[in-house]
Amino acid sequence: MLSLLSPAAWSRAADAARQGPYVAGAQTTRPWLRLLLFILLSAAFMVTAVVGLGALAALAQAAGWIELEMFDGPFTASNLTDEATFIAGIAGVLFTLAISLLLAAMIVYQRGPGAFLWPRPGGGFGLLLIGFTVMFLVALVLWPVMTWLEPGGIAPVLDPADPLRDRLIYAGAAAVGLLFAAAAEEIGFRGVLLRITGGLTKSLLVILLVNGVLFSAVHWDPDPVSFVARAASGMVWGWAALRLGSLAFAIGAHLANNLFIALLLAPISVAAVPGQPMAPEGLAIQATTLIVVLIFVELLARRRGATRPSAGAVPPPPDRQAVP
Repeated sequence: MLSLLSPAAWSRAADAARQGPYVAGAQTTRPWLRLLLFILLSAAFMVTAVVGLGALAALAQAAGWIELEMFDGPFTASNLTDEATFIAGIAGVLFTLAISLLLAAMIVYQRGPGAFLWPRPGGGFGLLLIGFTVMFLVALVLWPVMTWLEPGGIAPVLDPADPLRDRLIYAGAAAVGLLFAAAAEEIGFRGVLLRITGGLTKSLLVILLVNGVLFSAVHWDPDPVSFVARAASGMVWGWAALRLGSLAFAIGAHLANNLFIALLLAPISVAAVPGQPMAPEGLAIQATTLIVVLIFVELLARRRGATRPSAGAVPPPPDRQAVP
């Protein structure tokens, strides 16, 4: 364990990350022109997706399946059924936008989905399960400290005011909806964005900072402590993708983080409201959690033979095709 935490070990890990598929494998011709084309094409795809989602939502509201008011500004669900609907709606929007980004990247960079989602094959479901387990267990251990720092109401799945049946349905809906939401954010940031920035620079610090800061910025949360905490999470999940060559671990960890909040802290419609102050001590909890995650990522990377760059691990030469 001590050798794992040594500067030499982290130096070797950084070298391996630079020569991994998200950096060395992302090198391409005319990267800045491709970035411009990607921005334009992804914007067109996302506008089309939003228009399509709006039309579907209008039809769903006309049929009485959904109330669009819950997505119009701040919303707090009045019951667990509405909360489940809210999560499903958010997950659907996020996943559709993520697929729009992925399709644009595939067209511009002339790569299949695997180049962005799992450029180093193997360990998909296993990595997802490990990421989920590690993150959820650490959060569970720190749960008493969280509730002490920021006292709240009764955990949604433990509140006897709601029937057991409703709580079980809510837990299942939250698990499925938040899985799609977590996958969407990881596809967009630790998949597409990570590979694009890896094609522009080999500086891991720049790659991870851009990823973490943009990930936090899109949540529109003005609280500085929350911004830093979320950016740190994005950087660690970005490191997991760089080291493991797959989004699976990051998706599992992201899902565990969000599901823990939804089940044991507060409904997502409450927890996701921007501007809620986070106690500065919360950064210590976040740091503890992320350090444990980093250690497990490195253990997994060693097990998968990604500690040192090797000839067999170097990805194919950069794509030399002309920009479309």
